[in-house]
Amino acid sequence: MDFELSSDTLMLRDMLQRFIEDEAKPLEMKYFNTGTLEPKERTRLRTVIEQMGLWGAAVPEKFGGGGLDMLTACLLEEELGKTFVPIELGDVPPLLYGCREGQVEQFLNPALSGDRHLILAIREPGALRPEAWMTTATPEGDAYVLNGSKSLSAMPATNDFLVVFAKAPAGISAFALDMNHAGLIFHQNGGVVLKLDNCRAESGSLLGECGHAFALGVDDAPRTCIRIGARYIGLAQRLLSMAAAYANDWTSLGAPLKDRPSVQRMLAELDVQIKSVRWLVYHAAWLADKQQPLRIPAAEVRLATGGLIQRGTDLVTMIFGGSGPSPEIEIHRFVRSAIPMEALELGLECARLTVATQVLTEYKAG
Repeated sequence: MDFELSSDTLMLRDMLQRFIEDEAKPLEMKYFNTGTLEPKERTRLRTVIEQMGLWGAAVPEKFGGGGLDMLTACLLEEELGKTFVPIELGDVPPLLYGCREGQVEQFLNPALSGDRHLILAIREPGALRPEAWMTTATPEGDAYVLNGSKSLSAMPATNDFLVVFAKAPAGISAFALDMNHAGLIFHQNGGVVLKLDNCRAESGSLLGECGHAFALGVDDAPRTCIRIGARYIGLAQRLLSMAAAYANDWTSLGAPLKDRPSVQRMLAELDVQIKSVRWLVYHAAWLADKQQPLRIPAAEVRLATGGLIQRGTDLVTMIFGGSGPSPEIEIHRFVRSAIPMEALELGLECARLTVATQVLTEYKAG
């Protein structure tokens, strides 16, 4: 493994780093307080990204993207993780690559161009595991009738579209639906819930094969996990910088906070954890660029980076004087705005199982 980054990779990272400092961070408090950006602000961010040549840079070449190597993509993701403003680079979830025929023009191409945004309707209120999901897709002629509820990450805009996971007789299936599709009802009360009330989805809205929703984008899933892990590194780095700045500036009981041994221990622990996990992510990215198997490295990245976010959030909360995890604590609000905690927990559980199975197989007696 070569530890030296190419000049092109460093140039792209530094360019995005300046963009984050100059364009994104000034918008953070507004976004944090309102949960949204004005259309003109989103347009400006998109325009600058395009001018830098980063829009679609990591999209596979066969779909019209730049086909950026994984290591460079991870460095960019790390920079994006350092701001709480959602910055888009023209990527789409790999499951959209399963679009067929008319779905390509209706959903995939507009998503790649940024003209439409995908909202995933996968999780359900109070049910993390697929076996506990209650949303059903009942066959009716050439269509499926969807009924149930889904938790959404955000309130969709008029031009957005949904991919809904539901239980059909053949298994979990995915359906791509426009926002104005009949039978979709949205509720917003501390979170966004989608209710599907006898929503009739024609067979043409089915993504991939019926009963094979989890097979969509499965080949790209490990690469996606690695990139998400890189973004978590950036988020942890931002938390560390906030905590260090706070410790340098504040005084407690007549003494600088930075002189307290407990604060020093927490800062040192988080700094070392970030550096250690970062190299795990880089190694997995290097393996991806070498076309090596990624199932286990991706699970290790998900486990390590997810644990880093959990531990880092708790440490920084204690440095800021909080009593522990709570939705009212600012640090936790920051993190939750970037990562749904339920999804993080489910990802960690799946990663633990994958890594544990590999370890037990590798060290099997005899």
